[in-house]
Amino acid sequence: MHLHHLLPHQLQQALDQGWPLLVPTGCVEYHGPHLPLGVDTLLVEELLHRVAERTPCVVAPPFWYGPASYAVSGPQQGSIDVSTERFGRHVKDVLASFWKTGFRWIIVGIHHQGLDGPESLAIRQAAAEVTFELTHAERGDAWWGKAPLDQADNVFERIQVWPSALPPAVEQGVEMADHAGFYETSLILAAHPALVDQARLTADAPWYTRTASNKASEASAEAGQRMWNAMVNAWVNQINLLQTRRNA
Repeated sequence: MHLHHLLPHQLQQALDQGWPLLVPTGCVEYHGPHLPLGVDTLLVEELLHRVAERTPCVVAPPFWYGPASYAVSGPQQGSIDVSTERFGRHVKDVLASFWKTGFRWIIVGIHHQGLDGPESLAIRQAAAEVTFELTHAERGDAWWGKAPLDQADNVFERIQVWPSALPPAVEQGVEMADHAGFYETSLILAAHPALVDQARLTADAPWYTRTASNKASEASAEAGQRMWNAMVNAWVNQINLLQTRRNA
């Protein structure tokens, strides 16, 4: 289900049944001459849509304009950079609204720069602030100090930030460290082939598209589909584990 498509009774059904809310996030950034500017967000959005086809979830619209930096290009080539601080404030407001709506699991998916980049750090800080501020507002002073939390009370896990490739997918050879190289190109070829033009990978293409071990020109939809399968399976298994713990 897509959050922005839900009728009120469908939203209530998802809340009553404890469906996780999956939130894609990413940026707009130059990805060489052969890939679209929205690669990082498109990958996470596609991943979460595929996950929702396998296990009950609600997928929110993405946070599109995350901090990208101008590390690979300037704005003249389409990269859009924003203040990490202001981005984090926006994310905090939205996550707080999701919390108040009643979602018990809010999982933000990220691909751009992994879990240690400015985008992820801003989201994780926003998540931590929402967790402590809203829990205090709901439960009052010493809400953690008075007594141990019930095992089923997932307050510290209610908002989570997951990488697009969870460890089981990485163990199967999915590499998220490249930028517009073999891996990202293969994933987009498998999901959005009309958005890829490998013929533009000429000898003067950026270095990160043609390293010895990571050539975008060698990417294929077949390789991308294998990676999609590993990534989706890892997410589905992890979500099902959360649901099992919730229902235990």
